[in-house]
Amino acid sequence: MSLTGQFEKRSAGPHVATIVRKPRLFFAAMALALVVLACGESNAEDPAETTTSPASSDPPATSTTVEGSGAVPELTLSTAPDWQVTALGRGVKPALDLDEDDLPAVAWILERRGGFIAFASLADSWDQETVFEGYFYGPIDLAFDPENRPNIVIHDHQADTFREELGDLVRLTRSDSGWAVDTAESPGHDGWDSTVEISEDGVVHAAGVDPSQFGRVEGVEYYRNEGDGWDVTQVGSGPIPYQYNVSLALSPSGSPALTYYNDSEMDLIYAVLDGSDWQFELVDAQGDVGKFSSLAFDAEGQPHVTYFSQASPSQGAIVYATRMGERWTAETVGRIEAFSEPNARRNSAIDFDVSGNPHVVFSDTSGVWYSTRSEDGWETRMIVEAGSGPLGQLVSFQLDDDDTPHIALYEVTNEAELDGLVAYLTTG
Repeated sequence: MSLTGQFEKRSAGPHVATIVRKPRLFFAAMALALVVLACGESNAEDPAETTTSPASSDPPATSTTVEGSGAVPELTLSTAPDWQVTALGRGVKPALDLDEDDLPAVAWILERRGGFIAFASLADSWDQETVFEGYFYGPIDLAFDPENRPNIVIHDHQADTFREELGDLVRLTRSDSGWAVDTAESPGHDGWDSTVEISEDGVVHAAGVDPSQFGRVEGVEYYRNEGDGWDVTQVGSGPIPYQYNVSLALSPSGSPALTYYNDSEMDLIYAVLDGSDWQFELVDAQGDVGKFSSLAFDAEGQPHVTYFSQASPSQGAIVYATRMGERWTAETVGRIEAFSEPNARRNSAIDFDVSGNPHVVFSDTSGVWYSTRSEDGWETRMIVEAGSGPLGQLVSFQLDDDDTPHIALYEVTNEAELDGLVAYLTTG
């Protein structure tokens, strides 16, 4: 795999420092348990110091627990006074999208045998339904198509027990007649960390992982459906594990691009489809960087990405990087102190307001923070504080056309056999 481009680390202020390339590390493929343990034992350095505005000292409100509909237990988390939270239902790893009227919808999963996929949309009130039942794995993703139909992508184990030779990415699409199930069939046990984007012409773009834990060498795969079935191709990442996220975004011209974590060298990789070939760039290589990335394009077509830079098993930073010409630059958004490897997934998300300014939401087990960027750096404030249970270290986030934020997250109710309560958060 060839990597192109130049790379530097810079602060929000005038100081610029060039990335010092770390020694390349190569690891043999590990069993699933060893992979998880190895990630938890990282001794990478913190990212370069940057000019970061101090977090707001305003504490979250002492009590904003809200009982959801359908006999959903109360959340125990607390929010800042200007934020409102609604419990949606039992489950974990939610994904949020806005429909053509800027109304939020959330899909989530119960990740076990006999589990389910649930979907809720907001009109006058939240309307919830169970979409699909079976044995699935998250994170999942949600996107509305040009006909304003919700599309959910998941990894389906395709059996009541785990079998390495089974498992595909599945799309669930709602129409007037109900939910349709559409499988992107491919060899292996693929479709993990599934993500989806739908272009204005209705073409469905998706990505997922055929993971190295099961002896697979394909790594990141790209799925495309123009209405006549799925075309599944390997991106060229080489073997990677399933748990560190693949982020997919479409440029303003409709070209798909991906970011993913190269676990053998602990780097963040950016890949863009150029015709029929994927071109690769190295975004960041300083320390253990690139887990749980979130990719987005601005109106001018420039890529921006947030990701986790891990300094210890429980600490690290959320980093924001963008490409200026041929050079990627990176700066620290904020730091987290209560990271937990086994259940962490998409722990940051990025979107742009109507003026083109980036907004970043990120989380660890103790809280959720909201960051905005100005010429003086990042202004960060805590908007959620965990209650009696930890937070799920996953956030799904979008701004609507009025710059109102919409966030989906979950509170963990059982860590041993992952379970939780899904919540929707917005300003009020």
